[in-house]
Amino acid sequence: MLGSEITKAAQAHAIAEFPRESVGFVVAGRYVPLENVHESPTEHFRIDPAEEARAAVSGTVEWVIHSHPNGPNSPSQADMVAQRSWGIPWAIIVTDGESASDPIMWGDQLPMAPLLGREFVHGLHDCYALIRDTYRVGREGMAAQGLSENWPFPAIELPEVPRGDGWWSEGQDLYVDHFRKFGFREISIREAQPGDVFLGTVSHPSAPTDKINHGGLLVEDDLIFHHLPKRLSRREPSSIWARSAKLWIRYEGDGSDA
Repeated sequence: MLGSEITKAAQAHAIAEFPRESVGFVVAGRYVPLENVHESPTEHFRIDPAEEARAAVSGTVEWVIHSHPNGPNSPSQADMVAQRSWGIPWAIIVTDGESASDPIMWGDQLPMAPLLGREFVHGLHDCYALIRDTYRVGREGMAAQGLSENWPFPAIELPEVPRGDGWWSEGQDLYVDHFRKFGFREISIREAQPGDVFLGTVSHPSAPTDKINHGGLLVEDDLIFHHLPKRLSRREPSSIWARSAKLWIRYEGDGSDA
């Protein structure tokens, strides 16, 4: 994890660069500020390859840290794609030019947060992240966290899906487009049992949608496990969500990308 000195240096850099995005590396336990040479530096960052090479002379690049001027406090789809390409943890610092947030950190290289009681951060701790991480910990992890004695699967690695907040209003259909490729098949609600996934729609008057943009898990015969915006991840009775779900799906492990 990032230490206090690295965090303070990255926060100071983010404030100094505002309204441009700052970017820096952590190399050999030290924050190395870099120049953002992107053509639209208030919205994106790019590192000159020569400067990238100079920054890494003293050791392996351990982290990439960049700022989001005035937010958001979650990664963009491009951030998620790039983090997976680099294969090291990334962090975002949100700044208004006067103060800076604690880093928002992500990457499969980091310890997984407990499944229950997570704060919602889109792309990192959201409904798909909870589904993916539940499958990652498997039956032993679910039992160890006191979440289910009836989880049927061992640890399974589902693919990550880079996504920006509001993807469902931007012509994307991430759940519907991916679940068959990831080894799931559609079932009826009458077949649903612990380990199955429900898919539904969460809409808001200011941004109505009929697309499937929410998912959760049946963890006991009458309990679901899911994560909604502005709420902690939680278990709750399945009745309302079971009835309103648009699809129930079951993992069978025969997907081409699973």
